[in-house]
Amino acid sequence: MKRQTNKILILTMIILITFSSITLIQNARCSTPLIPTIGSTPVIDGVIDLQNDEWGSASKYDFNLYQNLSSPENGLPIDLWIMQDQTSFFISIQFELDQHGSSEYDEEFVGILISKDELGDYSDARLIQFSNMSTEEFQYLDYYINNSVFFLDDVSNGEGAAALDGNKIAYEFGTPIEIDDESAQDVWFQHKFTYNISIVFGKSASYPEGILIENNTLIEIQFPIYIPPPPPNPKLLINTIIFGAVGIFFIYYVISIRKIKDKVKRLRS
Repeated sequence: MKRQTNKILILTMIILITFSSITLIQNARCSTPLIPTIGSTPVIDGVIDLQNDEWGSASKYDFNLYQNLSSPENGLPIDLWIMQDQTSFFISIQFELDQHGSSEYDEEFVGILISKDELGDYSDARLIQFSNMSTEEFQYLDYYINNSVFFLDDVSNGEGAAALDGNKIAYEFGTPIEIDDESAQDVWFQHKFTYNISIVFGKSASYPEGILIENNTLIEIQFPIYIPPPPPNPKLLINTIIFGAVGIFFIYYVISIRKIKDKVKRLRS
């Protein structure tokens, strides 16, 4: 009886450990694509306008950034919001840190690394880099990545901004969809394609060496909502018919006058 009880306890422990490991791995890497909702266009300024429900229609997820994705422990919890309008994709990353306004975070940055597919071969980086957190001075930077080396793009695409509110900070990114990049320095999103995106955080302006914690997920870009053309305005239609008829009559009148003049000239000659 004692041996059977021990076997049951050991089996229970194995099941619990396996379940915990699976949960940690799923928390570290999301294999199911996240789906952005279609909503109104947010203002990319780092300020979440709650009064006007600016990000109210966004898909919202609890997410964690880790120092080591193979051993996801003691992660930084963040709010991850994703949304589209008719032409662009938007992402908001929000989190809180103790003494966030201190000099320790003067050169804080948050970025999104983008892969052309689901595999995670990141070739595009969009970063918001602070130079002075206390005065909220930052730059939006657009890099392309080649063999893990970051190169500044010839032309910066997309937009990004961040703002600190107490110890909580909000980062916002926006990038257009279905636009070709002739320089091949950016990953351009296409509808119904899935992309591997890594969210990164660091405290020094050095890439990729300065990346301290990160996590990746899959995001599937959606087709925009079809907006049918507005029905014709009856008054406009009537006016068009009237002016069209007047125009036709005027052309007919001019042609008739010319014919009469030509006939008179022939009779005189």
